[in-house]
Amino acid sequence: MPTLKPALAGAIMAVLVIALFSQTPVQRTFDIGRNDAAVAQGFSEAESGMTGADGTVRRVLPAAALRLPQMGAPVIVTFRWQAPAGTPLTVQVNDEAPLQLLARGDWEEHTVSITGGWTKAVDVVIRFASPATDARILLDQVTISAMPPLLPYPAQLGYAALIGALAGMILHQRSWRLVLAVVVGYGLLWLLFYRLSPYPLLYLPPVTVAVIAAGYVVWQWPRLSAAWPRWSLPMLALAVALGWMAWLMPAMQAHVTLARPGVENDFRVFATRDTLATIFQADGFYHLGYPLVLWLMRPLTSDNAFLAARLIALVSGGVLIGAGYLLARSLLPPAPAVLAAMLLALSGMVAQYGLLIGSDMPFAACFTLAVAVTLHAQARSSRPIAFLAGILAGAAFLIRHPGLILLLWGGIALWLSGGKRAALSFVVGFALAAAPQVVVNTVQTGQPLFNQQAKNIWLAVYANTDWQRWDEVPNSISLVEVVGRDPVRFLANWGRNIVGFLGAGAEDVSEFGRADQLRLLGWPANWLAIGGIVAAGWRAWRNRADRRWLALIALIGLYVAAIATAFILPRFFLPLAPLYAVAAAWALAQLWGSQRSFLLATLVIITILLPGPANGVRAVLAAQPADEVAAVELVQRMVPATGASLVAAIPDRLPLAKYSAIAHLIDRRVPVTVTYAELQALRADYLLWDNAQGPPPLPQPDAARIGTGRFTLYTMQGSRPAVNEGTSSLWNIHQPNP
Repeated sequence: MPTLKPALAGAIMAVLVIALFSQTPVQRTFDIGRNDAAVAQGFSEAESGMTGADGTVRRVLPAAALRLPQMGAPVIVTFRWQAPAGTPLTVQVNDEAPLQLLARGDWEEHTVSITGGWTKAVDVVIRFASPATDARILLDQVTISAMPPLLPYPAQLGYAALIGALAGMILHQRSWRLVLAVVVGYGLLWLLFYRLSPYPLLYLPPVTVAVIAAGYVVWQWPRLSAAWPRWSLPMLALAVALGWMAWLMPAMQAHVTLARPGVENDFRVFATRDTLATIFQADGFYHLGYPLVLWLMRPLTSDNAFLAARLIALVSGGVLIGAGYLLARSLLPPAPAVLAAMLLALSGMVAQYGLLIGSDMPFAACFTLAVAVTLHAQARSSRPIAFLAGILAGAAFLIRHPGLILLLWGGIALWLSGGKRAALSFVVGFALAAAPQVVVNTVQTGQPLFNQQAKNIWLAVYANTDWQRWDEVPNSISLVEVVGRDPVRFLANWGRNIVGFLGAGAEDVSEFGRADQLRLLGWPANWLAIGGIVAAGWRAWRNRADRRWLALIALIGLYVAAIATAFILPRFFLPLAPLYAVAAAWALAQLWGSQRSFLLATLVIITILLPGPANGVRAVLAAQPADEVAAVELVQRMVPATGASLVAAIPDRLPLAKYSAIAHLIDRRVPVTVTYAELQALRADYLLWDNAQGPPPLPQPDAARIGTGRFTLYTMQGSRPAVNEGTSSLWNIHQPNP
């Protein structure tokens, strides 16, 4: 290849420059609490006024760590700290063996040598932890000393090589002096802002690589896009969905108990429908689709409903992104359609509900698939595709009541575009998919579309969504009765909710207004979507754009109008996120029509949206009760997955023993009033106990205790009696219902 030699020469030049600059001596002191923002994470807020401290200090919290730039090896790090005499402190550099320290009670200094971390990407990490979680461990100052000769880190040489290679490919035909200037310029930036800076920019090397690579791709885009095969963009959309799932998987594994308050409070309703008899039971508030999927998935997760629901949410999120691309392809060329998938993947709301367990994400995925296939059926006037669209719409109805909206919308849209036969095919498909719910409703209640959602409307209209008043009316209250009590009040609530979705104005005199549609996508994609919906709808009305945009806008209006009859929450509008993503991608393509400008605008908007998914993940993980998370980690660390018996004495109102990542490890749940004799009869190896209920009924609980905090383990090996005939009865007595 003609550019291989210039790229290789540029890479060698850049590696030599960074290797040379890596020998620069460094003596840098970070005053913890004052100029440590770039390197300290997981510590407390800065504190001052400590006797003997050099200014401010920070307290070591469980996730405390220092992230230092890769200056080469070896590097000497000296830290000044204090803790009550006898307090243990563990210091771990990267993944090396931890250093165990014991506090003397006064300020003291310790030194560690950094010689590893060769596989790290941007930094070296020093973690601080202590078994004494309540101990007050203070960090005052950290000094880094790096003196040549130093061995550069591979990651820094790799970034330099990439930058040099790109510079060689782009600039060698003009002048090698320009290549050298770029390489040396990057070396100076790296030296001043990464290696020597009091506020080291840890991500400077990869960001520089990304910026130069993006510039190269934009420059070469017409040639690159012409050389790509036609299947490359669909594969890219698939990669976006799969990559999103892979990125979210560690967060899914960190989601170990119900995030409260919020949607996961309702999970018990689904998890307790764990037999075919309870699944196929008429319920006025929850359809059978999600409990059925949950039941089918439970054998794959050791019959743990929480783990099954976690996996369903993640996979449904990937399906939503893929369905968003399919929807976009019905209206947009391949490149903007891929952008629509990316906008979904970068939505904080999509990431949030890809973690939160419940029916929100599965319903949104089925809803989007149904809309996408319906639009394709409109374009092709295909009855088989219309039938498939009806099947998917019926599946959405099987999960949630609002899926019924798709029957009305899809039937009318296909009737107007494809005639009676296409509409009939859609209706037949819907009827077949929805048949289990309709049959159950008819047999058990005599009402094919049995539901009790009118009570939710009453709660919103007359009780101001105060759940303490839920029992004031029966579940059987009808919509006619709710509206008939005060039609004006009903319409006022309905109008407020529609405005709350679209965006409140000066009529809302509260401290915080609402605009739920802006929550579907990150900024500025959300505003692009709104502009795209208005502009595309106007052009379609004037026959200057695909008239299926009118069908899409009608669906948005119909869905919002139906949901707004009760109370609104942002998650209720999750199914509209793909529709908004398509509108945003269309608007971007209209504003920047040429290939290069569209690609450049895409890269800019993706860069702006990048923090969105991480924000969604943090919101979910932070809502987990910390003591329950600690209990899950303790059990996973101390109790073998097989061959050990675990009994839990946790109040039934708490989900830890029932709906968490360790629920399948718990052999029996017992009441907190359990006696020592009953525990002996169970012949368990471990007891998980809620210390908020007092000490466990063991002869020497302190000697058997494992861990600290509200929930702790107690070893029971010394408490086993010989097997007797009474064991079985006691075993059954203390197995409470979920």
